[in-house]
Amino acid sequence: MQKEIMELEKILEQEIDACSKLEQYICDKKDYLIKGDIKGIIEVDSKLETYNSAIEKLEEKRQELYPDKSSLREIIAGVEEKSRADYLESLRKKLSELLVNSQKQNNINAELIKHSLTIIESSITSIVNALVPENSYYNSQGKTIKDESSQSISSVIHEA
Repeated sequence: MQKEIMELEKILEQEIDACSKLEQYICDKKDYLIKGDIKGIIEVDSKLETYNSAIEKLEEKRQELYPDKSSLREIIAGVEEKSRADYLESLRKKLSELLVNSQKQNNINAELIKHSLTIIESSITSIVNALVPENSYYNSQGKTIKDESSQSISSVIHEA
C-alpha cells in the first residue's frame, strides 16, 4: 500500500508539472491568436498535443495503479498516514485548479477564434460585394432589383 501511495504521489507531481506547462501554452496560444501569428499558433498547438498526450499517459498509469477506478478523493480518504493524506490532498487541489484554469483559458481561446471567424466572414462578404456589385442589383432571374428605399424623392416631384 505504501508503495502505491508513493507511486501515486509521483504520478500526481508529474501531472501537475505537465498541466502547468499545458496551461502556459494555452495562455501563449491566446497571445498568438490576438496577434494573428499563425506560425506561433501552429507551434503552440504542436506542444499542446504533446502535453495532452503526456497527461493522458499519466492518467492511464494512475488507473493501472488503482484499477477499481476509485476517485482521487476516495483514495486519499483511505490513506492512514495523515501527513501523506494531506500532501496528496494538496496535490489533488493544485491539479484541480490547474485544470479549471486551463479550461477557462481554452474557452477564451475558443471565443477569440469565433470572433476572428466572424470578422473574416464579414471581410469576405465586403470584398465579394465590392468586386461583384451586380449581385446586389440583380435577382435570381437576372432582372434588376428596384430598391425603393435607396431612391430619394425630390422635393419638386413630391410637391407636384
